[in-house]
Amino acid sequence: MSKRTGVLLILLGILALGAFFRFYLITEIPLGLYPDEAMNGNNALEALATGDFKTFYPENNGREGLFINLQAIALGLFGNVPWALRIVSAFFGTLTILGIFLLTRELLRLKSNFNHERSERSSTSIALLTSFFLAVSFWHINFSRIGFRAIMVPFFASFALYFLLKGLRTGKLWSIIAAGIFTGLGFHTYIAFRFMPFVLAVPIIIYLIRWWKNKETNCIPCLVALFLLVNILVGLPLALYFFENPQDFIGRAGEVSVFSAKNQALEFVKSNAKTLGMFFVPGGGDCNWRHNFDCQPFLPYGILATIGILALSRLAPGYQGLTLIAWLFFMSLPATLTREGLPHALRSIGMIPPIMILSGFGSWWIYHKVKDWLEKQKIKWPQYTGQLERIKKEVFILGMLTLLFIPLYTFQQYFVQWAYNPNSYFAFSTDIWHLGQYLNGLPNDVKKYVVVNMLGVDIRGIPAPTQTVMFATNTFRKKERMEKNITYIPYRDETSMVSAIEVLPQQKTVIAFLNGGDRKLIKNIQEKFEGLKIKVPGDFVILVN
Repeated sequence: MSKRTGVLLILLGILALGAFFRFYLITEIPLGLYPDEAMNGNNALEALATGDFKTFYPENNGREGLFINLQAIALGLFGNVPWALRIVSAFFGTLTILGIFLLTRELLRLKSNFNHERSERSSTSIALLTSFFLAVSFWHINFSRIGFRAIMVPFFASFALYFLLKGLRTGKLWSIIAAGIFTGLGFHTYIAFRFMPFVLAVPIIIYLIRWWKNKETNCIPCLVALFLLVNILVGLPLALYFFENPQDFIGRAGEVSVFSAKNQALEFVKSNAKTLGMFFVPGGGDCNWRHNFDCQPFLPYGILATIGILALSRLAPGYQGLTLIAWLFFMSLPATLTREGLPHALRSIGMIPPIMILSGFGSWWIYHKVKDWLEKQKIKWPQYTGQLERIKKEVFILGMLTLLFIPLYTFQQYFVQWAYNPNSYFAFSTDIWHLGQYLNGLPNDVKKYVVVNMLGVDIRGIPAPTQTVMFATNTFRKKERMEKNITYIPYRDETSMVSAIEVLPQQKTVIAFLNGGDRKLIKNIQEKFEGLKIKVPGDFVILVN
């Protein structure tokens, strides 16, 4: 078997492992459906019904349209079920593993003064390690199984940088065009991608300086101009939308920004400290159960990435190392420039690729440091060559066993500890999803009222938590609500709410509550209408006549 075939088989194995973690039980896990996911789904269902696929969907603090429009395709194929929304994320998450392999190998392609460190074999080994770490990362797996558009950021960032570096190195126009397409599409993903141009600027500036000094064969300014042109053309629809609707450009980011604080410098320092703590401090991780497991830090990757940073001067002494550091810094800003809910694994999702690449650097560096030390000992103590060779093999076996342990640990953590944890259950509004399923199963001639006794972002006059029920029943639009005989009542005051409810003896009526724990409200409504009974069909509460 050739080395090329061996590498391909290992890469395919890593991709299969990554696909397993992202697609296994995708129809069941996560449980429930969080309102933000449901909002995407409702916009997608509306787009399917009307044919109006938008560049930007302004509801729910605004979202770029690419991901939602792709989700619409999945919903058209599979129906309005949560996993149809999430399978799009799983697809992008899996392909990112390939992207980060190609990018890492491209970053290490140039030779240096250190033979083994920049050889083809070493660059491929580090690339395989990097893709493996991404494949089994809880951080990336989790967001690959949730219907959030942010999962596209690592995908488009990795492929954009890969094709840009390859195009600048080889002068191939198709690589530059691909880089422009991936970068332009990246702006259609998530607000965090807007920091990616600062990362891409690093190799561009360095290549331009080299070209100016050496006048190399490839016309670097021509390649850069082509890249910018394609990028602008692909991103133009979104730019035009923001030009016409400037209020949507920043959205909610302005409300949670450190710049809205009195002491901006102090808030920025605190944000950075909390974000760093996400990698090193026990209990210092993201405590949102949708984003993480039990406030745990991404400790192994934090340690390995730190070692990787220290090793950069030897592994990637040129623009490659500078590009990685810039990537790590600029893609941390979507989190560190905010002061709400920190540390925030979702806002910092753009840090995943550089963290994984640096972790690959760090693990490879550790192994070769130990290996080189043993080689020196063989020269120093030739009489112990046999024992030292045995130790070297044992170190290799230990490294392999450690790598094998990681996916087993991740499986236990995600599918056993996290998936069915009560905190995850309610973090994904599973009770509200079950309520929606129940209402969807009722005949259309049953009058249904949903009392929205929960707070949230106002979406067309109704708080956001209702989106989960709307998706389950496909009643986002008024037309479907009328057809399915369902009415949503935002809770303002009891008098206005009761006046919106009509219970007739001859018509079967169901009054459902998003917050079934509000016993006082439920009891008061029951007393207002004769013949209503409290029932608990599942993990939710209803009144029926």
